[in-house]
Amino acid sequence: MKEKSLKKNAILNIIRTLMSIIFPIITFPYASKILLPEGIGKVNFVNSIVSYFTIISLLGIGTYGTRESAKYRDNKEELSKVCSEMLAINVITTIIAYLLYFLFIFFNPSLQDYRVFLLIASITILFSTFGIGWFYSGIEEYEYITIRTIIFQIVSIVLLFLFVKKKEDVLIYLLIGIISNAGSNILNLIHSRKYINIRFNRKLELKKHLKPTFLLFSIALITSIYNTLDTSMLGFLSTNQQVGYYTAATKINKMILTLVTSISAVMFPRLSYYIKQNKMEDFNNLLHKNLSVIILISLPCTIGLNILSKPIVLLFSGTNFIPAVPIMKFMNPIIIIISLSNFIGSQVFVPLGKEKNTIIAVTCGSIINFSLNLILIPKYFALGAAIATITAESIVAIIQIFNLKRIISLTSHLLEIVQYILATAIMGIIVKIFSNLIDSNILSILVCVLAGALIYYISLIILRNQIIITLSKDLLIKLINKKKSIMASWKHYNN
Repeated sequence: MKEKSLKKNAILNIIRTLMSIIFPIITFPYASKILLPEGIGKVNFVNSIVSYFTIISLLGIGTYGTRESAKYRDNKEELSKVCSEMLAINVITTIIAYLLYFLFIFFNPSLQDYRVFLLIASITILFSTFGIGWFYSGIEEYEYITIRTIIFQIVSIVLLFLFVKKKEDVLIYLLIGIISNAGSNILNLIHSRKYINIRFNRKLELKKHLKPTFLLFSIALITSIYNTLDTSMLGFLSTNQQVGYYTAATKINKMILTLVTSISAVMFPRLSYYIKQNKMEDFNNLLHKNLSVIILISLPCTIGLNILSKPIVLLFSGTNFIPAVPIMKFMNPIIIIISLSNFIGSQVFVPLGKEKNTIIAVTCGSIINFSLNLILIPKYFALGAAIATITAESIVAIIQIFNLKRIISLTSHLLEIVQYILATAIMGIIVKIFSNLIDSNILSILVCVLAGALIYYISLIILRNQIIITLSKDLLIKLINKKKSIMASWKHYNN
């Protein structure tokens, strides 16, 4: 299979992620103003419960499948065999997940009011199994993923505006999300026949995949526990209204976090491929570039969102969600914290087969998160959940960084980090001044984002940051070449 351009993959993944950000920017303000904190909270509580059982059904195959698909992408027969084995395991685990799910919702009296919602939402478990998104990531087919995502997002937007009209339409809102997810996954399975032949009648070697998938499953499950535990425990220990505030507070943070991690996500298949081919120099060079880009983007995003928390909440959620502002401010550092820990766990440890390091880190994080949620939510509600999450994620990142130092040197990034901090400080001061001077929420956000990005870029150029200088030169060369190409075509046409 022809090796695809990492730059093109990164751009496509950024486009897909930007669409994933634009989608909730369009839909969430509309939905939150109609369904109010209670309705939004109910849907997110239900989705958080379903997510645990989806993880059980997937059994860590998302990451493992991506890694194995990347390794065997040049051999169609071997790739088809591996994918058939992955899917066969998923079918078995999905049946187990459904049995556990039905036992959980029918023998838990506290979920009686949510039972209809939980039964309908369980469709997600089935279609997540057959979606084989890991396969497309493994073969770096980001063009297809991007187009498919945009199509189903547009469909969801149309359905939302057509059918969600009043606060009682909570179930319809839930169904729209399910339809989008199911449609994407069905299309994935159909489209996969272009690349592989999934057959269960061949000799499948399932046993050899169990140990690595269980390791990655442990990571996925524990990570999900402290990623969604805050929402679940808020639902059990507090009210739907508090879940709604917490959702509004974390929505934008998660969208920006998704953008940052999407840039590095395209590197994972290539890193796995380099390990398989024993190209360690290429592996290390790509790791260092990836780490620099993550810090470059996540640091200014963290500070910028903190400054703009109030206008963002008011614009996207309305005055009913004003209690979410202090929660969002407190949660902003999660962007850089999770970006770093995700990079170390997914981009370094998994390709190297050192998943146990991540298991230790996320286990510590989940225990701390659960304990603090239990103590803080009854007293501080949504803010208590925020404190628990930030504390847990910080500890996970610290453990991951400590383990990373044994594998790659971090001292080479010190100068870059100082440059990013200085540029972010300059940007932050000017953005704060602009935000205080402008009363309009939308105008404040637009001016501050554009001015902040420009100031940050100029500051890094002045500080002689090599990544920004290199990217600027590459862009300039491409623009010059493009201009020459256009001029040549114009001359040829005239002649």
